[in-house]
Amino acid sequence: MNIPLVDLKRQYASIKNEVSERISLSLESAQYILGEEVKSFEEEFASYCDTRYAVGVGSGTAALHLGLLALGIGPGDEVITAANTFIATVLAISYSGAKPVLVDIDPETHNINPGLIKKAVTKKTRAVIPVHLYGQPADMDSIIEISKEFDLKVIEDACQAHGSRYKDRRI
Repeated sequence: MNIPLVDLKRQYASIKNEVSERISLSLESAQYILGEEVKSFEEEFASYCDTRYAVGVGSGTAALHLGLLALGIGPGDEVITAANTFIATVLAISYSGAKPVLVDIDPETHNINPGLIKKAVTKKTRAVIPVHLYGQPADMDSIIEISKEFDLKVIEDACQAHGSRYKDRRI
């Protein structure tokens, strides 16, 4: 018996009517860029994430890339991230002109190992992108502590863990 790692057809079936309805609204309004549906998504997603704002973009790669650019990260900089992340995280770092530095994971959580982040920091390191995987948050207390020690920016990649909580807040 072949058991899929992720059953996207089953997941889609459970929300098919809602998805179809929202797509129809977008098609009928002919607002394919921005518009009321995007505004509604941004407001609902911000509320879901317990944050004030959310900005819809074309992909998680674009979101990470824009975050890096907003922080002024670019050529000559290094950004630390998890070695087992999806390629999109590394591409966002590369698109900014920075060098990705891959750090191994904690074998218990499969998230980035904070102890190894500290060992990977150089004078060129400007940021760390912890990747929350499998719906499980990374150890943000340790990551924030290290980022403060070395004056690093932190951009959380939650593409594989939307809605997860770390202690009392959404990731």
